[in-house]
Amino acid sequence: MRQRENMTSYCQPSYCESCSRYPYVGRVSVGEEEHDFIYQFAKKKFFPKRDYDRSLSTFYTAPDIIGPPKFSNYGVGISELPFHLPYFIRGSNRKEIDISLSPWQKKDDFIRRIGKFGFWQYHKNTYIDIEFHEAVYPIRVSIYELYYPGTVIQIWAQDSNNQWLKLWGESSQIVPLLLPAPRLFSPPLSHPCNFKTKMLRLVFRNGPPGSRTKLDAVMLIGTSELIFPRNANESLTNLLKRINCTYSPHHEYNLTADLKSAHLDILQLQQNFPEYCVICKSDIKRKTFYKNNLKRKEESQQVISAYEQLHGEKNSSHILLKSHLNRVNSMKLSLDESKELPRSLSELPDEVLLIILKNLDLMTLCRLNYVNKRFNDLIRDPHLYIRLNIRIRNIPNKYIHDIFCYFTPRCKYLRQLDLAASNFDVKDFVKFIDNCGRHLTYLRLSRCQLIDSHALLKISEICKNLKELALSHCRVDDEEFSYLERLNGLEYLNLLDTRIETQRLCNILQENQRMRELHLNVEFERDLINHDAVLIELAKSCPDLEVISTLEVRYLTSRGINALAGLKNLREVEICLYKYRNTDDSLFRLLSSYQNLQEVYLIGNYIVGTLLNDHTLELLAQCKNLKKLCLYYVRLYTPDKYFVILEQCPKLQEFYLINCNISDRLVNQWKKRYPHVSVYTDDCSHFPTY
Repeated sequence: MRQRENMTSYCQPSYCESCSRYPYVGRVSVGEEEHDFIYQFAKKKFFPKRDYDRSLSTFYTAPDIIGPPKFSNYGVGISELPFHLPYFIRGSNRKEIDISLSPWQKKDDFIRRIGKFGFWQYHKNTYIDIEFHEAVYPIRVSIYELYYPGTVIQIWAQDSNNQWLKLWGESSQIVPLLLPAPRLFSPPLSHPCNFKTKMLRLVFRNGPPGSRTKLDAVMLIGTSELIFPRNANESLTNLLKRINCTYSPHHEYNLTADLKSAHLDILQLQQNFPEYCVICKSDIKRKTFYKNNLKRKEESQQVISAYEQLHGEKNSSHILLKSHLNRVNSMKLSLDESKELPRSLSELPDEVLLIILKNLDLMTLCRLNYVNKRFNDLIRDPHLYIRLNIRIRNIPNKYIHDIFCYFTPRCKYLRQLDLAASNFDVKDFVKFIDNCGRHLTYLRLSRCQLIDSHALLKISEICKNLKELALSHCRVDDEEFSYLERLNGLEYLNLLDTRIETQRLCNILQENQRMRELHLNVEFERDLINHDAVLIELAKSCPDLEVISTLEVRYLTSRGINALAGLKNLREVEICLYKYRNTDDSLFRLLSSYQNLQEVYLIGNYIVGTLLNDHTLELLAQCKNLKKLCLYYVRLYTPDKYFVILEQCPKLQEFYLINCNISDRLVNQWKKRYPHVSVYTDDCSHFPTY
């Protein structure tokens, strides 16, 4: 008996652990036989095999594509945000806004860079292949796009002979002028598929690095038997469009379906299957029409009811009760056995409701404002706004001012604030920090071009509990960084591509001796940092350092390498080999001595590549706890020797070879021999031949 799962699970990021039980099967009874509608998410992903079909963008697109979506606010336009923002703002530039209360991400978005020197090789269209759990006849492909929707331009399906059929092309795609970060993308399949498949290919339009899309998940909805519309002159796609119009006459069936109405046409088709469709055998001969009414089993009926509540009903109390009742029931409340459990949210005490509300996303919280006065008061509780992630670009300052004003009374206990890559008026930021920054422990301002001395001064005065500070790519002069010397609790500092100089940085390190992670300046045009001096200061003031990037080999001498030896707890290091000389392997000898080293990033010369000898690789292979090795623009005299890493590093999980001139033959051999290691390659083939 196939498993039947509640369809609300894949839409609720708090319950991702239950989503692994997909695929969900919605069973339809037609006469004496049963027919399955199968809902499933991607099981595996495959990168292109040929070098010229690969692109760096696939490394950003594909990592999180497996399984159900992790984000929930798909199809939400800016007009639905709790601020007075217009849905369309005219102009030629692409605009975006992303605001959430999601958990803090471990890594700063602007730390790990592929193509550190600003070099990007553009290709024609690129693609990835996705495998699903069960072969079906496709009727819908839904793509959950987190950033820059509109990059997927084709969807293909693979048949049993490994031939590909195009299900959809970009000709009918509609992308609004103002692009909200997340979008549920469900194009009507323009080409019928009369074979079963569990392999899809997504083709992407290649573009600049800043316009890469990122996918959260891909859902394939299909049937166990081939179905045809009862009207022989109507395609299945047109039938679904017609059904869609019956419950949403003012909704244009296009490629930007919102989450409220997504898949309701398919659900209605299931409920009224004999009215709309007939089942066909594999020999494509029509079966005798069954006249019996469609019978839904109790499990499927509950699924559809919950799905419709989640997407269509306005009764937020019922939605929340449905989503969180299990969690409430599992709590050990001090209730007498004679007392009944509460039958609605209104009967729960505020303390319990706040626990529930902490698990909701920002958009759901804002919508609770319309339930009743009690919920309106509860969603203003400052304990709900511990984390705040705001990404806003190319939006007029007056609207950003409104955003800060909205959150100011709610963020009394704010601890984590991420404003990376946002454009805002510094006066608004300073005022917000003055009101909400006293409990801040994490602050990210990477690529905030308007950050100045006033902002840094206010941070040093108010944010005394700060542990993490990211200022990469901020245009602040060295003297203005002096305000950071007033902080003494920093454990993480990102100063990548800034104008800070050696002595200023050393002064900051002297005051922040609990430093665990440091990202150094790597502006080649400005030799502002003396790496030897910084390493000596780190060994003296911050001996517990665990992560450092980017060390420039050309700036290191024996003094700096000897100082680096004092950092015994290093677990992650990034090294630039721009002018590395194979005659000096002292740095690699040192790395091989670290017992805690888990991640190593080596970046070579992007123009001609950096050659490493076999002995250097053998030294790296002595890092027995190595879990991740990333090589960018690095080459070996004998590429076959890369297997030494795979052979001698038993804990290795990820091996990246970006523009390292590695053949597919070698990669395929490694994948078969070392299945526990994920090997990623991307070769633009632009290096000269030696």
